[in-house]
Amino acid sequence: MSEENVEIVRRLYGGGRTVRNLLLQGAGLSDQPWLSLWHPECVLHEVAEIPDAATYHGREGVARYFQRLGELFDEVRWTPVEIVEGSHGVFAATEMWTRSKAGVVTEERPFHIFRLQDSMIIYAMGYLDRSEALKAVGLAE
Repeated sequence: MSEENVEIVRRLYGGGRTVRNLLLQGAGLSDQPWLSLWHPECVLHEVAEIPDAATYHGREGVARYFQRLGELFDEVRWTPVEIVEGSHGVFAATEMWTRSKAGVVTEERPFHIFRLQDSMIIYAMGYLDRSEALKAVGLAE
């Protein structure tokens, strides 16, 4: 099961270019196969440290989250540099590159954790602290 969960998370990041292109075209995400990677009852938590961090529920919520990013940024890219499964989920270390509507470019290294159910992502959360993310999936104490 471990490799299957890691592969699902890889596919999630792999679909980023398609999602980004759709958002740039002003298209919706609700009919996209990429959303089938998310469980219908999933929960997505933004990084707690960002201002006005929100929680999104269900596939519609995931679509809203990415549409919101499309409203805030001209471009957002997450590149996974490490994906590992722990006893409580999958950990991903990423490199994030953004360009705001005003042209400001930022580069960060956030961490994401995923829990899966029925071969779909049921829970996702972002972290700025690697050790906290590792703890959340049972890879550290």
